[in-house]
Amino acid sequence: MKKSVRYILNGLTLPVFVVDPNSKISFMNKAAKSRYKNAKSGQEFSKVITSKKCNKALTDVLNGAANATANVTMQEVVPTSFRVSLSRLDSDSDPLPSCVLSFEDVSHIQEAEQMRHDFVANVSHELRSPLTALTGFVETMQGPAKDDKEAQHRFLGMMANEADRMGRLIGDLLSLSRLQAGERVPPTDSVNLSHLLKNVASSLGGLAERGEITLSLDFADELPFVVGDYDELTQVFQNLVENAIKYSPKKSEVRIFQDLNGSDAANLTIGVQDAGDGIDPTHIPRLTERFYRVDKGRSRAQGGTGLGLAIVKHILIRHRGWLKITSELGKGSVFTVNLPVAKSDG
Repeated sequence: MKKSVRYILNGLTLPVFVVDPNSKISFMNKAAKSRYKNAKSGQEFSKVITSKKCNKALTDVLNGAANATANVTMQEVVPTSFRVSLSRLDSDSDPLPSCVLSFEDVSHIQEAEQMRHDFVANVSHELRSPLTALTGFVETMQGPAKDDKEAQHRFLGMMANEADRMGRLIGDLLSLSRLQAGERVPPTDSVNLSHLLKNVASSLGGLAERGEITLSLDFADELPFVVGDYDELTQVFQNLVENAIKYSPKKSEVRIFQDLNGSDAANLTIGVQDAGDGIDPTHIPRLTERFYRVDKGRSRAQGGTGLGLAIVKHILIRHRGWLKITSELGKGSVFTVNLPVAKSDG
């Protein structure tokens, strides 16, 4: 392949492969090398890209077709959809054609449509209850309670609560959509997790005091820095600690601690332990689903939208971390977060 062609292909932001007549990689541009770090020249293309649709289209082109396309979904950090364009490449030095394959990430197009569908479905379903309640309050205030000042005052308070709940719900849905759209791009900043956790504990100190809960910080003053986005990680731990406080009984303890068994040079593991009723094991796998609640009545009474743990999950996907939940009925639960440690400049 001419140097000028290689130069042009290396300037493209799309991953591009050139595959020889024997179905082996003869060239990869910089974008392909960056995305498929284990791939190398001379390797069977099907060992790198295992999609049957893509390899069928490649065979068609190598057998004489001028071009082909294939829509494929591959499991990377999250499932990623590509539109693969394949074109025959004839050479003066080889009677058999090669094939040029370019991979266009179209996940954002499909996800935008899915998010729009999910947003409409979720909003229409979850807003039905508060809207019904608001309608009932208004009708009561216009009818039986129109001259009852005490009842009107009480209903106005209830209406304000329902309106606040709708606002939180829409805010969380928008936050979740934004996170899902950006989770393929990991953060690159270094975050002082000791500082972050102390700030979270301080901001939730009032809530803990009102519930007569003791917040215990059991980690080193100087934890290793982690790779992350400070605001998003604050959202993760605020959600977990706030839930732990809300679901723990009075005079109990909520503990934020470093899990030394899960931490090493490459990873830092932080746990949030409550003293609540515990969670039945059958519910644990579904806790990070949108709107999944173990106790719907209690969750709504606590002001929850049912989206908190879904937001935590998607933040951690973007951070290339994970969440583990362990619980024992009658003895509380532990929500454990694992995050990659930032590499030292030295």
